[in-house]
Amino acid sequence: MKIVIIFLFFISSSSSIVEELFKSIYGQYLQQGIPFRENTYLGNKPILREYDFIIVGAGPGGSVVANRLSEQSNWSVLLLEAGQDESIYTDIPVAAEYLESTDYNWGYTAEPAKNGCFNYANNRCPWPKGKGMGGSSILNGMFYTRGKKEDYDTISEMGNFGWAYKDVLPYFLKAENNSIQEYQNSSLHSQTGNLHVERVRYHSPLVDKFIEAGGELGLQKNIDYTVNPENGISRLQATSRNGRRVSASKAYIQSVKNRQNLHVAIFCRVTKILIDPLSKKTIGVEFVKKGKNRRVFAKKEVILSAGPINSPQLLMLSGIGPKEHLNNLGIPVIQDLPVGQNLQDHYGTLALEFISNHTGPVINEQTILNPYLFEQWFKYGRGPLTVPSRVDGLGFVRSPSGKEIEIILAPIGQTPGRFNIATLLLQPEARGNVTLKSKNPWHPPIMSYGYYDNITDLEDNVFALKYSVRLVEETQAFKNIAAKLSPMPHPKCNHLLFKSDDYWICISKHLTHTYHHQCSTCRMGDVVNNKLQVIGIQGLRVVDSSIFPHIPSAHLYSPTIMVGEKAADMIRSHWS
Repeated sequence: MKIVIIFLFFISSSSSIVEELFKSIYGQYLQQGIPFRENTYLGNKPILREYDFIIVGAGPGGSVVANRLSEQSNWSVLLLEAGQDESIYTDIPVAAEYLESTDYNWGYTAEPAKNGCFNYANNRCPWPKGKGMGGSSILNGMFYTRGKKEDYDTISEMGNFGWAYKDVLPYFLKAENNSIQEYQNSSLHSQTGNLHVERVRYHSPLVDKFIEAGGELGLQKNIDYTVNPENGISRLQATSRNGRRVSASKAYIQSVKNRQNLHVAIFCRVTKILIDPLSKKTIGVEFVKKGKNRRVFAKKEVILSAGPINSPQLLMLSGIGPKEHLNNLGIPVIQDLPVGQNLQDHYGTLALEFISNHTGPVINEQTILNPYLFEQWFKYGRGPLTVPSRVDGLGFVRSPSGKEIEIILAPIGQTPGRFNIATLLLQPEARGNVTLKSKNPWHPPIMSYGYYDNITDLEDNVFALKYSVRLVEETQAFKNIAAKLSPMPHPKCNHLLFKSDDYWICISKHLTHTYHHQCSTCRMGDVVNNKLQVIGIQGLRVVDSSIFPHIPSAHLYSPTIMVGEKAADMIRSHWS
């Protein structure tokens, strides 16, 4: 009962209350010198009047750039982050879904959908985005994927020189530190980078069944999906180290926090980019810290790495965006650009529940803070707490429309004898946008996305759901453990014939799920050039997932790290 009560506080209380409850349970570990929170950036070091570079946002893009630019000892770098530092909770891979209910999440909600998100109030899907050191890499599922060669070759073919696969692969390798044994001698992997990658430390037998079943259906078993995520099935490559989450901050900031020329300041909410309207030169930023409005100036550049929602929001608040939209809000227009348009995202269904006679560990509200499971993870980096968002299996199939689809196995259930399979549309047709609600920077932006507004996405997801059922119910691998789809229909779809196409359409529209992969709102070629400089503005770049012209066939953590590595080299080359 004590654990249940503590968990309820965890998902609904402020971090300070959670911290005290955590200390009350695990005080023996904290007394050994292991802090609840890093407290790395909580000092009283004053923010100077100016720096060579100001980076807005400590997510994957911003953390990488801060590290690389501060390697130049004669350059001063300020990294401003709106959120707080990480904690022991953010290090637990399986806890990702629960962190979405804390103040590590901006708490955004999309506008009502016409054809999706029916399970949510007013058809409004939540859009979790990380707020804190590491950005969304403290909330994400920790999947290490890169996408397909064609994803990047197409960017180059669109006129963005330097972004073909041959150009970006060296930066994926520069970032990667892969400890998986079978990849140690591969020219397509690296063991020297900052971003640690490993197999999930807890190996469920259900993952082996999943891979065997995929082989029965003609998928290539145990593929390296970072090289070619197509027609194959494999265990997950996770961004963890010894069973602990490796956020962008862990990978790129923790090791350099003592550099004298790098200043990291948390709880700093940037509200505007300062741009001279005549020269169109960026001169600094306005931000709020401890309730006080502040200004800090950049001698060389401001690098905007606030993510696919906050980066376009800040650009528009600063006078860079669609002219008509800014005029309607009374914001003086400095540069007319299609900021916030062409939003893309990966979405699908979370998740179908299957039953079997396999009995394994269970992670739910009662067990997430189980002292034994915690000790397994904390002391030894083992056990089910090391499984990112419960996931340790990925399959890649092509739909009849020719689109790529990801099938995701979550072998760790919430109840005994249950496991889940989710679907993800890797190449969706849906589009959306980010606009301003007002010129008040404290108002969250308006986020719209056309879930299933086109027939292709809906048909592709129905195919993916049917394929998932076939994977379990029509293969000997899963028959050996008596696995099958849970016979309980969704309550909002039980008026339809179970397993019919109409039933799967209903499931798709009710159990709509975003995978946090929003991108393309400051797309290369329209808002930024191939050097990631904002078109028509001096001294301002965008370095995050918003710059992709189209969404890669990948979870976006690793691709955004790559963008940060490449951007840092371009910035250094420009100023050297």
